[in-house]
Amino acid sequence: MDKIISFIIPSYNVEQYLEKCLSSFLNPQAIEQMEVIIVDDGSKDRTARIAEDYVKQYPELFRLISKENGGHGSGINCGIANARGTYFKVVDADDWVGEKAFCDLVRTLKTSNADVVYSGFLWTYDNGEADKTKFQTKAEITIPFEGVEYQKTYSFDSIADKLYMKMHNMTIKTEILRENQIHIDEHCYYVDTEYITYPIPYVKTICFVDGFVYYYRLGRAGQSVGLEKMQKNEENYNKVLESLLKFYRQLGNQVPCTEIKKQYIARLIARVIAGKFKIMLSFSPSAKKKQQIKQYDQNLKTQYRDIYDSNINKAVSLLRKTQYHTYYLVNLMVRSMCR
Repeated sequence: MDKIISFIIPSYNVEQYLEKCLSSFLNPQAIEQMEVIIVDDGSKDRTARIAEDYVKQYPELFRLISKENGGHGSGINCGIANARGTYFKVVDADDWVGEKAFCDLVRTLKTSNADVVYSGFLWTYDNGEADKTKFQTKAEITIPFEGVEYQKTYSFDSIADKLYMKMHNMTIKTEILRENQIHIDEHCYYVDTEYITYPIPYVKTICFVDGFVYYYRLGRAGQSVGLEKMQKNEENYNKVLESLLKFYRQLGNQVPCTEIKKQYIARLIARVIAGKFKIMLSFSPSAKKKQQIKQYDQNLKTQYRDIYDSNINKAVSLLRKTQYHTYYLVNLMVRSMCR
């Protein structure tokens, strides 16, 4: 490993956004400490050419790997195989990093030996402006947990019950991903949760950086988190969920895992389950769909009680408390909120 960190940029048909992403890494304070690997996932537009321009101008910083289309997970897998940094971070090609906090992260990585380094991110609403200073931003999570001490290295198990970590928060040691053969589903949407879940059994320590490193773009046309896209790709969502449940069944058996980490993973999967409920409730209501959702929830309760009990979603809680008598009301609420 000859770099402090490898940033992996999975890229597919992102000519409109890639330059903004790549230019955010051009910071002379950090440029020698890192590499940025652009994984062109079989793009059909100018994505590869834009990446090539940056490689030519800054060969010490950027690398381009072109491959056949395999989806977001495939880009992450390619990054794991090719990274030369001690640490590993995924940045989507339509997002970017913030200058000051980004430098703070790199400085922390030079001195920290934590398995995971957590930093903040901002929701950034795409209003069509090219100038990032005109984007509206909002923090989903302002602090990792109450009373956090930044730069302190914690045992992961000691704070796991206080923590919720998304892909945008996580910077992880490359060796954890590589040595434990972490592999993400390919040709599939919604694999972020796989990426933040599968390494957890092997994570012993975590450190926190004060600041918002990652700018996560919302509102882009065609984004996979949009409701219509989620309805269309419901099978993809189910595939990822089944992969996560299969992994959960292995914990403590094929995959060594403490009980605290298993509970943490149950909470992560419960959030994905809530997303599945959202998709199911977003379709026009019917007695048949009501029964399908009710039966799914009953199976979850029987087979995965820890995940069932980890639910924090208000709509799911209301359905359960009323024995699904509020199904039509909750369906209406979900569909009206998603419009």
